[in-house]
Amino acid sequence: MIFDGHSDIFSDVRVKRDAGETQVLKNHHLDRLRKGNIEGACFVIWVDTYNGLPPQEEMKAILRAAKAEMAESEEAVLVHNIAEIEAAKKAGKFYILPGIEGLSGIGEDLDAIHALYDFGCRHAMLSWNEENALATGVKGDPARGITALGKRAIRMIQDKKMILDVSHLNERSFWDVMDAATGPILASHSNARALASAARNLTDDQLMAIRDSNGIVGLNAFNDFVSDQHENQDVAHFVQHACYIADKIGIEHLAFGFDFFEFLSTDSMKSYSDQEDSLLAGLEDCSKVPAMMEQMKKAGFTDRDIEMVSCENWMHLIAHVLG
Repeated sequence: MIFDGHSDIFSDVRVKRDAGETQVLKNHHLDRLRKGNIEGACFVIWVDTYNGLPPQEEMKAILRAAKAEMAESEEAVLVHNIAEIEAAKKAGKFYILPGIEGLSGIGEDLDAIHALYDFGCRHAMLSWNEENALATGVKGDPARGITALGKRAIRMIQDKKMILDVSHLNERSFWDVMDAATGPILASHSNARALASAARNLTDDQLMAIRDSNGIVGLNAFNDFVSDQHENQDVAHFVQHACYIADKIGIEHLAFGFDFFEFLSTDSMKSYSDQEDSLLAGLEDCSKVPAMMEQMKKAGFTDRDIEMVSCENWMHLIAHVLG
């Protein structure tokens, strides 16, 4: 079975519940997740401004929708540690580790991190692609890094035993985090810069820094992160990233953070890519993951390797940070 380290499904929950729907997970997502052998995932609160709302309002809107959805769901449950994950698996429930994809929604109010924790968030990124009061994402000023307030946020996040994620940070902010943080660092949905030049892909030095922190890197299925050439944006080249990162930093530091988005509106994807078709050929959604795993086996990954990448490495990180 597989743990997906990055999913924006809570954004879809928010959109559909705002339109009057209920039971969004059951009616739109769980069957596809089960078909892909996805037993659990990190569902993030994605604080973007593509719909025109201020970040604070966007964050609150998704939190409200997610809370309402989980209150009525019988098939899925929020989890906060390994014991709760094991209990969810035993009960046959899909388990969700809540996270926050960018802290622009808190402004300069670090106390808001406590509220996110109380909701259930056990994972946090300082920024999405933007510059904010804490840090600088990949679309911000390359000379700007983590702010003094951001360093305080790092300490708070780690003191609260939340997983710290660097996937959207620019390089200056990445290295500032590595200097300021302690413990394992996560890049939940980033690939290898050596194989594709996407700004959020990781250089070899960044990969090795995450390895040295005892962290993990989650493979991203977004096509621009797989290859610069559209004709090579397919599952075979996705597997090449798996091979490259495993060879570079060790299989114990590789995981999945697919970032599937086929359920999001076209407008919401304008922040990501100018291409009309941004899906990865052969890995368009989570139902295609089992076929991708067969490609990994053909590329030389053993059954044991695949167990580690599919779930075990994520569980080790969760156990280490969250308990």
